[in-house]
Amino acid sequence: MMSKAKIISTIFIICLSLFPLNNIDIIIAVFLILSLGLVHGACDITLISTKLNTSSIKIKTGFIILYVFIAFLSFTIVYSLPIIGFISFLLISSYHFGEQHFHKKLSNSKLKFYHFLSYGSLIFLIMIETNKKSVYEILKPILNIEMQTVPIQMMLYIFSSIIILLWVIDYKNLKFSILKEIFNLIVICVLFYETGLIVSFATYFVIWHSVPSIYDQIEFLYKKVNLKTLLQYLKKSGFYWAISIAGLTILVLKGDVIGESFYRVSYSFLVSVTIPHILLMTKILSKSN
Repeated sequence: MMSKAKIISTIFIICLSLFPLNNIDIIIAVFLILSLGLVHGACDITLISTKLNTSSIKIKTGFIILYVFIAFLSFTIVYSLPIIGFISFLLISSYHFGEQHFHKKLSNSKLKFYHFLSYGSLIFLIMIETNKKSVYEILKPILNIEMQTVPIQMMLYIFSSIIILLWVIDYKNLKFSILKEIFNLIVICVLFYETGLIVSFATYFVIWHSVPSIYDQIEFLYKKVNLKTLLQYLKKSGFYWAISIAGLTILVLKGDVIGESFYRVSYSFLVSVTIPHILLMTKILSKSN
């Protein structure tokens, strides 16, 4: 059911981009990121409390402090060492995307780590390859390097081959149709090719990642997914979502104060709030199978 919804939603976005009406596709993309995209990472404190399964304030506080420390450390590393930070973030995010997509479909596989990392990397590489100009323009002031020298296309071929090889080797443990996954990838490729970077990223991030993640989080918190538990989840997430929106708003409004480092600061901030969430979700998803 969810798979069909993702395909239909993606095709709808592609159609919007083919017949643009005052940049409606970009408006929808930004709305998706600021709503469902942020919401899917706004319930981490509740997830931590549920994961710990303890009433001890000290233990909960300790984990929250650890969460904040990881966020601060991530910001420091990414801002101070942009290239190393970017590569690390890309690899961690790739694994996270792959894990969200396949964690139920590869629960019996001993090679799941490689499946997750390879698939997520492939998604990012396709997005970069089909939106090279935009990606290079964004990354240049952040990394201070010429991205044209990076062999993206070669890496794309390598990771495609790795995924096919993994599917062949691990065929008995696959809980999905390879043809269906290839079809999904074709739809995603068309999306990335036909839309700009913002729409491409927003559509994949929200429809293919955030919505399934929200479903898994609700299932983890309340053991079932229905309208009641969805509303409970949104209620729990609301406060932290509002803080995120406020933080982003301040960051944008104070861009002139930050000056030339605005893009690096913004990027480092986004990474710092993403990394702890990824680590938390990895812990939750690894135990949910």
